[in-house]
Amino acid sequence: MARKPTITQVENAFFPAKEITDADRFAGRTKPVEDCYYALISEGTNIAIIGNRGIGKSSLSRQVINISTGNNELLAKVGLDVDEKLDFLPIYFACGKSISTHQELLEKLLTNKDCLSDWSYDIPKARKSLEKYQPKFSIGITSLGGEKATETAAETSQPDHDVETVFTNVVSAIVEQKMAKNGLLFVIDEFDQIQDKTGFASFLKALATNVPGVKFCIVGVAHDIQELMKEHASSDRLFAGGIIHLPAMDNDELKEIIRGAEASINDFIRFDDNATDKVIGLAQGHPYMVHLIGKYALRMAYKKEGTDLSVTDIDHTLAGIAASGTDPVLEGRYKKAVASSNQREIVLKALAEVQAGELEIHTADAYKKAIDNGVDNPSQFVGHLVTDDYGAEIVKIRERYYRFKDSLFVAYSNARPSIFAETS
Repeated sequence: MARKPTITQVENAFFPAKEITDADRFAGRTKPVEDCYYALISEGTNIAIIGNRGIGKSSLSRQVINISTGNNELLAKVGLDVDEKLDFLPIYFACGKSISTHQELLEKLLTNKDCLSDWSYDIPKARKSLEKYQPKFSIGITSLGGEKATETAAETSQPDHDVETVFTNVVSAIVEQKMAKNGLLFVIDEFDQIQDKTGFASFLKALATNVPGVKFCIVGVAHDIQELMKEHASSDRLFAGGIIHLPAMDNDELKEIIRGAEASINDFIRFDDNATDKVIGLAQGHPYMVHLIGKYALRMAYKKEGTDLSVTDIDHTLAGIAASGTDPVLEGRYKKAVASSNQREIVLKALAEVQAGELEIHTADAYKKAIDNGVDNPSQFVGHLVTDDYGAEIVKIRERYYRFKDSLFVAYSNARPSIFAETS
């Protein structure tokens, strides 16, 4: 009999709340991993990891950091034979909605203790560059949390140098110290959260010319690099060979996540074949959904002294996830779309069922499913679902064709049990 794991091991067999940092738990994605490596070793190439929510972009970016610091475990795992180890100094930063412009992003990178702040303190030339900027980025006035502090003394309101110049000078000084053979790598997660990205492509182009030892890896929700950058002229060239579009994971890759989780708890609890297929089908290519469902299914099974999981157990897990609002964002969006209407929920689920992956929805197919389930006028509710009042979860492409804005929401809508009790 398999050795019983601790409850901590069970709770950490799946990772819905964090990125996958260990190579041995990273599943699939052979080609994206290879493409990231080639971009890392290509001079002048920046990396852009783009795709839908819940598709694994942040986890891949964490693997980029591992590879950039000489950890070739994942490269060996995907069968890529490399003859050297990379030596970058990686800086990771996740954007939030509070960052309005790329200039504010650069300020955060300069002053955050987990980014450049401590490095700049140790390198006189870098520190001197920071101190020329007003209000000063001096380490002495940086708060413990890395945020730029407010000066109490009167300071000139005009900077001696703009933040782009200061950033360029600082990273140039750090690169000159040869602290890492391959230079600096900035991994900017949730880049799409920046409200106004105007000018960032131009800045990157100038930076590449002035400081060749600096690379950026930007990560965000988008279908193409122009959509992510919001600038057309320079984007393709800046990321030539480094645009990594993450598609939905295939079934074997999703199964690898489940089997890896089972192995991490000594196979004490296993998903039977039907339960495995059920989870994979519900995930619709989104590893996040596998991690979310898997985590709470294991918790339930562990309380039952390690009984293996069946389809019925998965159904019970889904009901529990919905009832407890385990993912408050997706659950909130679902309830906003449905509101108080049983018929709107039926239409929403019909639309979600018809859409596969990123394909468009033909209303004739969705309407038939909705009508078969008792909806008298499905077009009325489709009209609701495109409006902000109900979350605007779908958009009209052309006459009689729609698509969901977020494929992860599609998967959640399909997986979530109905709010309303079935009527005869």
